[in-house]
Amino acid sequence: MNKRPHKWRDTAWKHAIVDGARDAIGYFMPDLASDMDTSREVTGITGMELPRAGSDSDKGMLVSDVFLNVPMVGKEDWSVACLVEQQDEHDENFTIRMFDSWVRLRAQRQAGRTTGFAIYTGDAKNVNSYSESCYGFEASIKFRTFHVPSYKVEELREDKRPFARIMYASRLSLESGDDALLREKYAWELLNVTNEQEYDKRQRKFILEFADRVFWVKGSGISEELREAYKMQTISLEEYSRQLTKEEGVMEGMEKGKFEVARSMLADNLPVETIKKYTGLDKNSILSLN
Repeated sequence: MNKRPHKWRDTAWKHAIVDGARDAIGYFMPDLASDMDTSREVTGITGMELPRAGSDSDKGMLVSDVFLNVPMVGKEDWSVACLVEQQDEHDENFTIRMFDSWVRLRAQRQAGRTTGFAIYTGDAKNVNSYSESCYGFEASIKFRTFHVPSYKVEELREDKRPFARIMYASRLSLESGDDALLREKYAWELLNVTNEQEYDKRQRKFILEFADRVFWVKGSGISEELREAYKMQTISLEEYSRQLTKEEGVMEGMEKGKFEVARSMLADNLPVETIKKYTGLDKNSILSLN
């Protein structure tokens, strides 16, 4: 496995969790999702992030914190802290940072309805708890950590849930590293398996935007064909709507033009069959213009 992480992969995770928050909760915290109020949106909690820049080396990465407000059925909303870190080796401070993220969120929300989970790509599998002791003060926390390298590629590929696709892309990105040929290969793979499923436009968009980022489709060594394929698939809903409206307008204009031509031909007493040939209109449509 090529072990050279890139900071764009941390950013990709943060965007995916924020843009696909409901799917993220369903995948990573199914017990919480079962009590979630699906009539309301899962929303981000802003103003909580602390910028932590890594070094210029491959080991130093940006830490991505995501904070979510989860609406619950018959209960007060829950707050969720998510820590994502792209590492190629064990980071002894990872669990401390998860603890700090949870503490900051709990303090800001001033409530005990605070939980969290972590996503980690380093080589240590048991990074799901933190404890410390200082002159009689004891603190301990245990949390769910999803260790991406532990997942089998074949199992992730067969799982059709949106965030299984995200995990699948993340897992393959660890193998591709900065190898352009592998990045292109796996980016095509994600595009194909995602298009095989009946995801809605929003789900397909955040899955493929994640793949776009983790495989650095816009980067060097990637074919123009792949870039264009991703560009078309990740177009925003607003832009998609504008293009659809524009296309509908063009088609409407073309139809109006056909009828105007048909009227002129009828005025010149040309046969209906001739008008059908040159306008593509059916006989009834042409006769209705008389």
